[in-house]
Amino acid sequence: MVMIHPGLRPYIEPYRVLGCMRMWQPHDDSCRCTSTLGRHRMNVLAVDVGGTKTLLGIVTPAGDIVSQSEHPTRIGIDDIERVSALTVEELASATEPVGAVCVGFPEYVSAEGLLTSREVLTWAEQPARVIHRAIAARGLEQLPVRIDSDVRLGALGEATFGVGVDRSSFIYVSLGTGLSSAFVVSGAPWRGSRGEAIALGEWPGPEGTTLERYASGTAITQRYEHLTGVARTARDIVTASATDPVARGILETAGSALGRACADIVSLIDPAVVIIGGGLGSAPTLLSEAAHRAYISATARRDDSPPWVVAGNGARSGLLGAAAAALPLCC
Repeated sequence: MVMIHPGLRPYIEPYRVLGCMRMWQPHDDSCRCTSTLGRHRMNVLAVDVGGTKTLLGIVTPAGDIVSQSEHPTRIGIDDIERVSALTVEELASATEPVGAVCVGFPEYVSAEGLLTSREVLTWAEQPARVIHRAIAARGLEQLPVRIDSDVRLGALGEATFGVGVDRSSFIYVSLGTGLSSAFVVSGAPWRGSRGEAIALGEWPGPEGTTLERYASGTAITQRYEHLTGVARTARDIVTASATDPVARGILETAGSALGRACADIVSLIDPAVVIIGGGLGSAPTLLSEAAHRAYISATARRDDSPPWVVAGNGARSGLLGAAAAALPLCC
């Protein structure tokens, strides 16, 4: 008997493969398994396209990353063809059979697996179509391909392989180059009617701007350059904060704004826990410390407020979530 991880159960049912070019069900006769154990016991290819970097990894059903590669994400030009090429290269070089692919993008994604925004990336054609075409051009066997929002996959990664396991509900906040969130109930991210229940970054922020333009990694670099005239990366600003009062002030005000916003989310939807993730959010910095303090202060009127927990998978939550979303597609 195949043991199904609790976080995957909401996905184990016949459904249309999101972003795939055909109708497909987990045990459809048209699926040609290349393993005697069936594809549900095969590895999957997970791809996490972020605002700064793209991660690709071969992941086992247990959530172990067999291999991983990292590439810069190209902003301002259509990067879908390159992501597709990287995906095919990973498939071609895999040492064991791969049963399915899932790719997360930092955009709004519909229930059908279609990108519906160009907030971060430039694209002209839907990724699933490009990936299938690239697979065919390389002469490889077609596989189920799923497309979803990177933050929903990050949330699923924590629900399946991280600190969200067995939680009745949680809000997952991803702070990195950008800022977004996803609400998870019974192990499944809630996508909303349009697939847009991820836009924490669009909430009003201090100084008449949005929360993303005030507290994200991109915002931190822009605010620092505006105040000092010096261009530094978010990583450099975090490092400099020990001795640089400008860097320290930016990180602390960004964290305070994020913590208060998370307290507002708790007042609205009452999750069992708040999970803070993403490369910047899960790192021990002045920003994350300030966010935690602000959250505790804003929720102090209740003794049983949801705990604030750092993502167990850190910056790899999205990659593992993509794997979790791909696994049920393996017949």
